[in-house]
Amino acid sequence: MIEPGRILVAGGAGRLGSALARLGCNAPGRDRLDITDASKIIAAIEQAAPSVIINAAAYTNVDGAETEPDLATQVNAYGAGTLARLCAVAGIPLLHVSTDMVFSEGDPELPISETARPAPNSVYGESKLEGEMQVRAAGGRHCITRVSWLFSDEGESFVSKILAIGAKREQLDLVDDEYGRPTHVDPLAAHLVQLAQMLAEGTAVPGLLHLGPADPVSRYGWAKEIFSESKKVGGPSPELKPVPGSHFPTPAARARGVILDVNQADDLLGPMPAWQAFSQATVDRLLNQT
Repeated sequence: MIEPGRILVAGGAGRLGSALARLGCNAPGRDRLDITDASKIIAAIEQAAPSVIINAAAYTNVDGAETEPDLATQVNAYGAGTLARLCAVAGIPLLHVSTDMVFSEGDPELPISETARPAPNSVYGESKLEGEMQVRAAGGRHCITRVSWLFSDEGESFVSKILAIGAKREQLDLVDDEYGRPTHVDPLAAHLVQLAQMLAEGTAVPGLLHLGPADPVSRYGWAKEIFSESKKVGGPSPELKPVPGSHFPTPAARARGVILDVNQADDLLGPMPAWQAFSQATVDRLLNQT
């Protein structure tokens, strides 16, 4: 099995990239590895001589993409394609991270499998889908992974945002028709390293996998978990009211009822640890920082 240091990560300064760095991966910042700059990709590959590359670099401002479509497309589509083509030329396998937002609607009782036809309804989703297509078209050995609702103890996430709002209000309206699998970056990073090692060693890996923990939940349901833990440790505990997503118009449309089917990944890698314990620990750490 290859050492994590032989795994080169694009997007090393982000939350997921930082989690991969904690596992020993080579995760430089954008100044050394910019997926929109072919010369920097080539230089990073020559310097690191990696066995496999993980692309965790992305333009992730979902609403901002509506007003910056060219920038979102440059990073999420063309950047991914440039990296994939250079990986193919160098014979380096690529593990590419995508999103559940390549879908726009679904039935929460019927998780969406890897064989489903994507249909994004936002610029962000369209740019990520184009990135997937360019990775495939590059012709190199690859695996595309789709994930949803990433969070961590660092930077902004749903957990930090909802706690901040809850500290100021006695009642909150929460969307109950937007679903996902809350995915902490640490267990996700562990799964990605496992996949990257399999790719590097030539083990059979599907070209597309959905990743995430068990027990998908709505935004409202996740908020209930967050404030339940918050109340236990003396933090905010507002009253919560479930509302449809139409209650909160946003520049970018959000997927409704979309849940990724992770059975194939669970069979290959083993189930990801439950999200609830990570969510609770994140709440505790964030409240202890205030």
